[in-house]
Amino acid sequence: MPRNFRESTPFSIWSNVHSHPQIGVLSRSRSLSQSPVLSAHPNLPCRDPQRRGQRKRTLPPAGMDAGLERRSPPPLPGEAQDVLHGDSASNAAAVSSWAGASFLMPVIGAAIADSYWGKYKTVLVGLSISLAGMAVITTSATLPSLRPPPCEHGGTYCAPATLSQRLVFFAGIYLCAIGTGGAKAAIVSFGADQFDDDNGKNAAEREMKASYFSWFYGVGNLAVLTSGTLLVWVEEKVSWGLGYGACAASMAVAVAGLAATAPVYRIVPPVGSPLKGACQVLVAVAHKAGVRVPDDAADLYEEVHVKTPLLDEPAREQLEHTDEFRCLDKAAVVTGADLEGASPWRLCTVTQVEELKTLLRLVPIWLTSAVYFVANSQTQTTFVQQGTMTDTRIRIAGGAFSVPAASMTSVMTVSVVVYIALYNRAAAPVARRFLGRAEALTPLQLMGLGHGAVVAAVALAAFAEVRRLASARAGAPPMGIAWLLPQYVVMAVSDASLSVGQLEFFYDQAPETMRAASTAFYFLSLSVGSLLSSQVVTLVASVTSAGGRKGWFPADMDEGHLDYYFLLIVGIAALNFAVFVYLAKNYTPKTKRVR
Repeated sequence: MPRNFRESTPFSIWSNVHSHPQIGVLSRSRSLSQSPVLSAHPNLPCRDPQRRGQRKRTLPPAGMDAGLERRSPPPLPGEAQDVLHGDSASNAAAVSSWAGASFLMPVIGAAIADSYWGKYKTVLVGLSISLAGMAVITTSATLPSLRPPPCEHGGTYCAPATLSQRLVFFAGIYLCAIGTGGAKAAIVSFGADQFDDDNGKNAAEREMKASYFSWFYGVGNLAVLTSGTLLVWVEEKVSWGLGYGACAASMAVAVAGLAATAPVYRIVPPVGSPLKGACQVLVAVAHKAGVRVPDDAADLYEEVHVKTPLLDEPAREQLEHTDEFRCLDKAAVVTGADLEGASPWRLCTVTQVEELKTLLRLVPIWLTSAVYFVANSQTQTTFVQQGTMTDTRIRIAGGAFSVPAASMTSVMTVSVVVYIALYNRAAAPVARRFLGRAEALTPLQLMGLGHGAVVAAVALAAFAEVRRLASARAGAPPMGIAWLLPQYVVMAVSDASLSVGQLEFFYDQAPETMRAASTAFYFLSLSVGSLLSSQVVTLVASVTSAGGRKGWFPADMDEGHLDYYFLLIVGIAALNFAVFVYLAKNYTPKTKRVR
């Protein structure tokens, strides 16, 4: 909005405002077709429809960038120990600090993408920084002068790395944290920007965009599976330098591919700071606390933007007025002071107000996602602990092979990839034909499936733990680890459904100024959920072990009650599911104004 919109508003409209001071509708309604520039140059180039197909062909490189961004292996304490030697405590502390930076960077990257650089530039710069970090790590792990000497006396003595060697190594991994974190926030929404569904009217584009989110998540999990198996094997059996070098080379190919295909991407420019717009609405509401909101929403201020063929992109979206949070509508009420000289901190458009309303509607649903990850994060903690107490051998066709408990998460990753492939290639097409719409399941329905499945997954874990405890306390041989497979498979369905649904839902419903931040919401909910999970474990352990009791988590898990803990998580997840269903049924979706 212009700082002095009076200068940019047709005089006839201002005459009506002065004649009728109660009217609060101000608009810039001059049609672009009346522009002398366009009338003199009727053949100015418009968007080439053929570029849509070109954009779809460039999505594989974008997906490759997404996969490689996740494929870049995080430095686990064990890796730092092998590369730098030293004591495990200091290495673990350093890696924890790195993890904290990794979780923070998507939020910062989202703010930069939405407000200043745009998503394409943020992704390209972020991946380039990550490439530089991988190059530094590769050099550190390869050159003898940048790593400590090999361990002596059969590995009993390992000289720690010098200060300069540690600085080089951690400079590399922090560059990776900064780069991948910044790119992570924008890369999902950048890919979704390539689809122009014309406010949901183009069914084919809508269908492809819905599939894009699930394939994006599937590619990411495939990359995680690759890094957790093939790359780890190369690093441990061959050399750390070769493993890191493979990541660096792949990242270089991805960055080059993204840069080379830039001319055919749909690059949406940033439209301003989302935080600034929200603050403007709140300040305007505070200044107009005593102003009455008109009964007719047409009396609220809005600007009229016209789509211009001079640019390849449409004008900024405008939102229809909704009746929720009516107190915020005061920011769009025109007063006498606004007629003298408007300030964006005193008068806001209906779209600005609706963007803040949309954000407020998203917060409760985001909170249910954060609570969801309390249950989902059990796959990395208690599920693994449960697996260590089983017979890790799996017998097939007279033979047997051992599966480490920590490797069971690979079963979940494989299940995610298989589930997404089956859903997109088999289930979704049938559902679309049956329902007669572009989406097999709406984003909220997918999230609901995820919430329901996580309850079932943890319930299966509780059932398996009851059986394991009964076998252990009866003196029978340990239960086989294969009994845990169902909970990992169901958790994979839950994880893929909720994650894909949340990514698509927040992208579609988030204000235009927060498209990149909508991706950061997902990573933020995952981080908050993991933190809440650790706090729940700490609280339960403290309460159940009070008074000298063994509690639910004793050193010998055969004497504990991990089954009770799983049932507690089932209760939390079920209650959270019920809250989500209520919120989803009463959610008011964002509605774009038809021009």
